[in-house]
Amino acid sequence: MNNKDSTAEEIEDAGSYPLKAIGLINDGDADSVPQWTSEEEKMLVRTIDWRVFPMLCTIFGLSLLDRTNISSAYIAGLGADIQLSQGIWLIRNPIEPRHPPRRRQGVAELPDYIMGRLRPRDGLLFPGAVFIIGSWYRQYETATRVSLFYMAALIASGFGPILAYVFSLIRVGDGIYTQGWRWIFIIEGIATIVAGIAAAFFLVEFPDKARWLTARQKQIAIARLSVDKLEKEYKHPSFREAMVMIWDWKIIVFSIQYFIAASSVYSIAYFKTIILREGMGFSYALSQILSSPPYVFAVIMSLVMAWLSDKYKIRWAILVAQSLSAVVGLLITLYSGPPGVRYFGLFIAVFGTQANIPGTLSYGQSQIPTVEKRGVIAAAMISVGAAGGITGSTIFRTQDAPRYLPGMWATIAMQMLYTIVTMVFSFYLKRQNRLVDEQKRGDLEGVPGFRYAP
Repeated sequence: MNNKDSTAEEIEDAGSYPLKAIGLINDGDADSVPQWTSEEEKMLVRTIDWRVFPMLCTIFGLSLLDRTNISSAYIAGLGADIQLSQGIWLIRNPIEPRHPPRRRQGVAELPDYIMGRLRPRDGLLFPGAVFIIGSWYRQYETATRVSLFYMAALIASGFGPILAYVFSLIRVGDGIYTQGWRWIFIIEGIATIVAGIAAAFFLVEFPDKARWLTARQKQIAIARLSVDKLEKEYKHPSFREAMVMIWDWKIIVFSIQYFIAASSVYSIAYFKTIILREGMGFSYALSQILSSPPYVFAVIMSLVMAWLSDKYKIRWAILVAQSLSAVVGLLITLYSGPPGVRYFGLFIAVFGTQANIPGTLSYGQSQIPTVEKRGVIAAAMISVGAAGGITGSTIFRTQDAPRYLPGMWATIAMQMLYTIVTMVFSFYLKRQNRLVDEQKRGDLEGVPGFRYAP
């Protein structure tokens, strides 16, 4: 007997007493689903929470630092040292002392650094993490967990400017390493390498392979998901099956939502310190320090909104409220006079944009009945989000300083589009649920008993 068969048999025979069966209608037949006590399930979920998130949050937090530390390095002297303008991000090696970047009048070259955002190291991390979370939690548990994962990692990037300021004070020798901005990349790069090595040992397995669960806990972990998804085990889809899954018109809506969310997040993340420094007139040190509090506020409020979304089983209203918060915050930042009021607007804008990253992913995942398809959809959404990252990092141009009107209004317009798309699509999903309940159409997604979660 091979290992797979022995593991399946172990799970099936798990527990000191047989699990009681309840009826579940699947394709017209009664299918037995294991039953367990609520105390057992709560304890299992707590165990999963403590084992799934720490390493995921660590590696994603470092990934966010890597993606957004360029603006901190810029105001720490990067721009002056290598003659870099905000409109032409051309960076080949942060510790290479020679050859300042080429410039051509009126031509914006697509930066190597931004192209790096499309490389596998970043493109696979987020969808992979969301896929892992979706493989452990039920439909109305995902919003809180995806937000917890994203916001815990966001704490690291939120305090990134303060860390960057500390690293920029380092001076070594009398050569290129006296330039503090280089140490921002060097130290954060070393931390990323160490975390990458540790991840090979500490990242979680899927429920059926987790060595830190007992056989009975594995059975419950798998069975509690089958109640939502009507499936017993995860099967890796073939390339052809993945292409069939992705040939779903709804992914266009999910991709538009995530493109907008990613673009807005990147635009603020890349240029918040520049706006504080050049737009609001704060000093270099104060600009770095003031970049962090809005993210603390965003973390707290995002977790509260995600909890409300799961508790009251509503997605669209939360997403729309967050999107409109971003619009209000950006308008305050753009048109208010006193720097203090504009800074308050940055709090609201950061919350509204950051909260809709995990919120949008949870929204898309909640409309998919199978783990396999949810993984494919998440990967597709985040791949489109990479293009949003390029957009968000290039719409704030040097010639638009200090107010950056085109970049700000482009972000506001996209957030308004997000609100409209989300509302229209959600009402469509609610109507489809109602038609099934009234027996006026067939099963949603071809899965008996499945309902969308708009």
